[in-house]
Parts: sequence; structure tokens; C-alpha cells
Amino acid sequence: MIVVEIVSSSLVALGLGLLGAALVIRLVYGSWTRTQAITFTYEGHPYLRWHDHRYRIVEALWSSGSPGRSRKARMPAAPPPGEDVTIHYHVRQPTHWSLGEPYRGTRVIAVVGLACAVTGTLLGFLPA
Repeated sequence: MIVVEIVSSSLVALGLGLLGAALVIRLVYGSWTRTQAITFTYEGHPYLRWHDHRYRIVEALWSSGSPGRSRKARMPAAPPPGEDVTIHYHVRQPTHWSLGEPYRGTRVIAVVGLACAVTGTLLGFLPA
């Protein structure tokens, strides 16, 4: 009985801690929006053009973005001009963009935290 209570409270504390960590990471990264961008070439360099959340046209050099997911990942070659590319851009700095989701696994951390908290809570209701 005491072991179940210790495990239950530990799981709830771990789950809430993981949920808090995911929230802090999300707040640090800020708001990112997913959109479609089109590629074009200007003076021999590949660029992207898209509309931000206020319908302003934003242009950025292809090499200024990040490949997403992993820091060690290399930026792929630019697609041919006129191709649509799915990107994520920072709401406060629209020229800061990424090909992949910039949250780096915070959803996984949040789901694991939620699962731990729910499991710990349910263990607390086990009959004695």
C-alpha cells in the first residue's frame, strides 16, 4: 500500500515536471507558424517567398534557414524555382524560418508527462 502511494506520487510529480518542462521549452521558442513558401532565384541565389500571419510578403535566402529536427542535419539543396515548400517561421521574426518543426520533441515530452501524471493519479485510486 505504501509502495503504491510512493510510486503514484512519484509518477504524478514526474509527469507534472515533464509537462512544465515542455511548456517552458514552448514559451522559449515562441510562436511558430506553418505555411507554404515558393522558391525563386534572384541574382543566382535561391530564395523563398511567403506571406506571414499579417499577410505581408516575406523573402529570405534559402541558406538562411535551418533544416529542422537535428542541429547536425545539413540544409538540402534548394528546389527548382517555382516549387512550393512547407516551412515554419517565427511569428515575431518572420525571416527566421525552418524546414522542420522547431519544437524539437516537446510534444513527446508533454505526452510522456501527461501519461505519467494520469497513471500516477489512477494508481492513487486503487483499492487498498
